[in-house]
Amino acid sequence: MASSARRKVKAKLQVSVVVILFLGTLLGESVKGSEDEQPVISYINREAAGKKILPDFASVQLGDSVPEQYRAAANRFAQLWKEHVTGIKGYDTVKDIPFTLIVPDKINESLFDGNEPKIREFLLEHVVPGALVEVKDQNTYLNLNQHPVHVNLSCFDMLMAYEINQSAKVLTKRNITENLSLVFIVGNLTESDVHSSSINKFNKRNIQETNRYNEPQRLEMKNFTKELASGKENRIGQHLMNFLAGMKSGTKVFQHFLSSSNLSHLMDDSSYMVFIPSDTAFQRWHPIDWGFYPFSVQEFTETVLRNHFVRTKQPLRMADLRTIQGEQRFKTLGGEYIVLKNKPSPNVNNVSVISDYTLSNGIEIFVISEVLFVSEAVVSRLHQMHKDKETPPLLAFPWFGAQFLSHSFLALERDTRFTQITRFLNTAEIAQFISGSNYTFFVPTDEAFERYSFDLLPDSVLASEKGIKMLLNHFIRGRLYDRDLKDGEVIDTIGGMPVKIQRTFENTVRVNSARIVESEVFVYNLGTMFYIDDVLYPDLLKDEVKAITDLKNVDRNVPDGIGASDAYTTEQNPPMTDRSTTTTFRSLYGLLTTNADVELVPLEVTESSKRNSDEDSAQFQDDEIITPKALPVRYFYNPKK
Repeated sequence: MASSARRKVKAKLQVSVVVILFLGTLLGESVKGSEDEQPVISYINREAAGKKILPDFASVQLGDSVPEQYRAAANRFAQLWKEHVTGIKGYDTVKDIPFTLIVPDKINESLFDGNEPKIREFLLEHVVPGALVEVKDQNTYLNLNQHPVHVNLSCFDMLMAYEINQSAKVLTKRNITENLSLVFIVGNLTESDVHSSSINKFNKRNIQETNRYNEPQRLEMKNFTKELASGKENRIGQHLMNFLAGMKSGTKVFQHFLSSSNLSHLMDDSSYMVFIPSDTAFQRWHPIDWGFYPFSVQEFTETVLRNHFVRTKQPLRMADLRTIQGEQRFKTLGGEYIVLKNKPSPNVNNVSVISDYTLSNGIEIFVISEVLFVSEAVVSRLHQMHKDKETPPLLAFPWFGAQFLSHSFLALERDTRFTQITRFLNTAEIAQFISGSNYTFFVPTDEAFERYSFDLLPDSVLASEKGIKMLLNHFIRGRLYDRDLKDGEVIDTIGGMPVKIQRTFENTVRVNSARIVESEVFVYNLGTMFYIDDVLYPDLLKDEVKAITDLKNVDRNVPDGIGASDAYTTEQNPPMTDRSTTTTFRSLYGLLTTNADVELVPLEVTESSKRNSDEDSAQFQDDEIITPKALPVRYFYNPKK
């Protein structure tokens, strides 16, 4: 009986093992299958997906339908479309289906190498059929190449903005017709890896290699947080970044700042409490339209982040916080002290705790309503130290599309040392060359202009091709700080001429022959001005200045012994002199009399003059006469017989 019972038990065990193995196999295949499955994506324009259709915008002038700053990009996209896509085989042009054109701000045609299929693929990549794209977080569409176009909210230069496919920042959207809209972006939706590498290469300059640069940037610090978290060398950073990435909203700004910081090299495998300010907490310090945003200063942001981390042997949980009597005091990684209390509600330094989370590795997270250790006084002091970070108000004048130039002009106009350069800027049309921001401007003082008699030049000479070129030789594309002006460096100007930097041991800095008399005059975050005591490349207007000074010194050529009766002033009958007259002289002679330099004398005045005059002159036969008002007197004489 006993042996029979043992056999029955053994048989049951064998059956159980077989069943378990079978179920395990099925479970493994199920897990494997789920890992191989691609996540299901809901495309908003799924009904138009796969259709061979093209938008019909031949009758629409894209450039005329958008603001001026986007006109060039729209026209270029339309031109490429007309040349390479219109009439393509296998596609039908339709009018009653909505389309969205995603227009890059710049199209680098050199990347195409004249390859027709590559150009066509590029254009189709930027067209979304069957929908007017809504720029909203997590919206996903399919383009004409059947690739996803995903919109998400991200952080650019400390500001929240929308991007497409995590590579192209959205500038604006314009509805052209009821079935056509344009979305303008910075960058493009193809070759994102190549684009990113080119951006990085552009930002990291190597002075030893080239000794010429036009886009200087601040030195970049190694990102320990991102590097260690991705390499799983720091479990604290890894778990925290994974948690923040999984949060759909509310902590995106903190996530961005943390991913750009160097905090992980301070963190170990200890237990931590992390206090995360909400997005609204950071938004409080953001200027409404223009002003100073403190978290645009990287060093300050790094310090603030450190003061939101507390290393502790045993993290305080929310349940513990609700039951504590009195207060709990902790020291942050940044050296400040925080106080946790539960009355009137759970708070840290009197800042309310909105929610709490406990991570799998024991990290305790508190989401709070304010940023700790940031106050109006702190921000005010920081602002005084970082004027170069201040965002400017948008100006519609003098030049709407040239914000750096406009703000520079207004600043110089208020300074009595710069009446000549403001006159120059107001006369010469250079806004098209200095559009937007990110420039350096070497500004000569009035004394520098007067040294070369440029103050005598009429406006028409300053606005000439030579005048504009000389002025543009004072501008550099790219923002320079004083530390960027290193001895021996040569930098190209927008006018096409190079300038050489000379720095002495006494820290005197020269740009060519001009000495910098005032350094780092910040024009908000748009660029930098340096005041100099000399004009760069003044020889460009040497002939014009010589002609003007010769005209003004004619009276010095009057021979001795000429009486007052022999000399007279006139504009009607220029005398014959022995002085050679060059082309420049003749042209400038005419430039001295302009509409602004004359006044009109009424007819009754001329009639009165005619009655009182003993001379019979034909000049009074006209209805009105023109007399000089603001011209230098020029003396002529009758040679003795």
